[in-house]
Amino acid sequence: MHIDAITLAAVADEWRMLLIGARIDTIIQPTEQSIALQCYAPAITQGQGGQNRWLYVSAHPQLARAHLTALKPSKIASEPPVFVMLLRKYLEGARFEAIQQSRWERVIELIAGYRSAPGSEERTHYRLIIEVMGRMSNIILCDEQGLILGSLKHVGADVNRYRVIAANTQYVPPPPQQRTVLGQSLPRLEPATITAAQLVLCAAEDTELAGGTSSQAGKKRAQTQEPKLWQLLTRNLLGFSPLLAREAVYRTTSDGEAALETSAAPWEELAWNVRELAALYDTHAWKPQLVERMGGDAGQAPASQAIPLAFAPYVLEQYAAMPGVRIRESASINVLIDEFYASAEWRDALESLRAPVRKGLQTQRDRCKRKAELLRQELAVSEEASRYRLQAELLLAFQHEVKRGQSGVVLPNIFEGQASLPSPLSIVDGEGVVVPLDPRFDAVGNANRLFRKYHKLQRALALVPGQIEQNATELATIEQLLADLMLAETPAEVALVKAEVQAAGYMRGAKEKESRKQSHKGKGGKQNKGKPVPPGGGVPLHVQSRDGFTLLIGKNSRQNEEVTFRQAAANDTWLHARGVPGAHVIVKAGGRNIPRSTIEQAASLAAYYSQARGSTSVPVDYTLQRYVRHMKGGGPGMVVYEHERTLYAEPNAISSKRIEQSPLPPLQR
Repeated sequence: MHIDAITLAAVADEWRMLLIGARIDTIIQPTEQSIALQCYAPAITQGQGGQNRWLYVSAHPQLARAHLTALKPSKIASEPPVFVMLLRKYLEGARFEAIQQSRWERVIELIAGYRSAPGSEERTHYRLIIEVMGRMSNIILCDEQGLILGSLKHVGADVNRYRVIAANTQYVPPPPQQRTVLGQSLPRLEPATITAAQLVLCAAEDTELAGGTSSQAGKKRAQTQEPKLWQLLTRNLLGFSPLLAREAVYRTTSDGEAALETSAAPWEELAWNVRELAALYDTHAWKPQLVERMGGDAGQAPASQAIPLAFAPYVLEQYAAMPGVRIRESASINVLIDEFYASAEWRDALESLRAPVRKGLQTQRDRCKRKAELLRQELAVSEEASRYRLQAELLLAFQHEVKRGQSGVVLPNIFEGQASLPSPLSIVDGEGVVVPLDPRFDAVGNANRLFRKYHKLQRALALVPGQIEQNATELATIEQLLADLMLAETPAEVALVKAEVQAAGYMRGAKEKESRKQSHKGKGGKQNKGKPVPPGGGVPLHVQSRDGFTLLIGKNSRQNEEVTFRQAAANDTWLHARGVPGAHVIVKAGGRNIPRSTIEQAASLAAYYSQARGSTSVPVDYTLQRYVRHMKGGGPGMVVYEHERTLYAEPNAISSKRIEQSPLPPLQR
């Protein structure tokens, strides 16, 4: 869902009340396509102190928006980019003096200024222009004369010749909204003064245009997609989004998807509803609402989780009668917008960090799978090696019957029934084994040639089991790294997994040479011998169970290594999701008996921090730490274990319900 012009008008009204006079203290960039400004706003009423507010502005192609948020947004990158440094230079310390929005346009302009010199009445002003226009969204900083100082996105003349967005060029507003009538571009109609006659004329023009479609593709599209009444409004009225247009149509016909029928449409009532909604621009009688779909049905979210569907600064009657939907009202449209997006852009930016690492790991995983298939095929040639040996043995046994120059011979299988030699694989009419010959050699020469092939294949087959084991270990390591990447929830955790992937040789690091140099230096700049210093894994999670036991959770390979082999004692309980990569969970016993509730809580955490997080019930193995050991040839955190028991747990990050105390089978000590 995109923010439309009337929603921005409601947002601007709240900003005028809350931000006029507010001082800009800090500017950060939470994601690549957004900025956040911390503003200290003076008290609205006397006797109250001022308040810090965060102004969040995004130019994301699908999630573009502008609103106030209560908490400081998390940052993806630690180093501020050039545009943020530019904003800090001109805006930090300035105060908001005016907030403007062009009528029916998705553009908000914030004017901030400060004294040109101490004690001077002259003020310097800057314009922060926020364009919330889908994939064309942008954030632009201009001076008082409209000269662009910088922008989040640069738009050159090769992309848009109408308006170039670049430093030291004059700012040009977006082009006026147009509609096409009989092949000509005309200005769109003002919704606040629309009449039924104008709507009828627009409908007739649209019908004539649709009927005059000459191409076969156009006719087919016109037949399959019946024009809707709300589409008529979005094409011809200023600033009317699909949501606003459907609301006007629903209030008229009780069906937001009503078809465009020029003869049956109640044009007078529709025009009145359009004017009533458009009047909010002037009356400012905002009634913000958020529509949520409640879970609980099959294939949907849990009943306790609500999925936001839409928000608007007016009453959304089109959702009132929809089953399974809850409508929430609020005094602030900014609060509803903040709840609707709920860190969606953060997750999208975090996914952009994961994507290149995941792609590299998936490429390596596919390579390992192809190698495994080739190794299985090599094992199948053991029969071919046995055939070479059988043919060579038969040639030596019947060498007096084989003459030089023959291209092949059929010999009886005198070794049939012996375990050391196979049954004949090539038989002609049941007479014997077919032996191909090289005419250049006699029987002994051909036998020696077949023995050489046999021994060559045998030497290769002797190496295949070790290669299969090594490839399986590498595949398990890659699967574990993919699980680590899935469990990484912050940029720092993604960076730790990426460093581990680079250390394993699955990705090239941008600073690979520098890290290699640093790894060979010790204290005082001396060279270190041996392997490079491995990357760190961060600090494992520490959770207190409901019964007072400490639970250690490793969220990546290095942390698994740390909690299992450094922080756990021999009598502590170790848990891991069965058959899938995931976290190692340790229950610190401390000489006490561990109750069932703690084991089940730890099992829920082990299931949650695993690749099986999306399942409803996950088998989790648990055993004593003393029975866990490193996998031969495996990487950090790769283990094998024994004396395990299995229970089924529901993946939960934090299990709040109390579990009845019932004994679990005791672990072997």
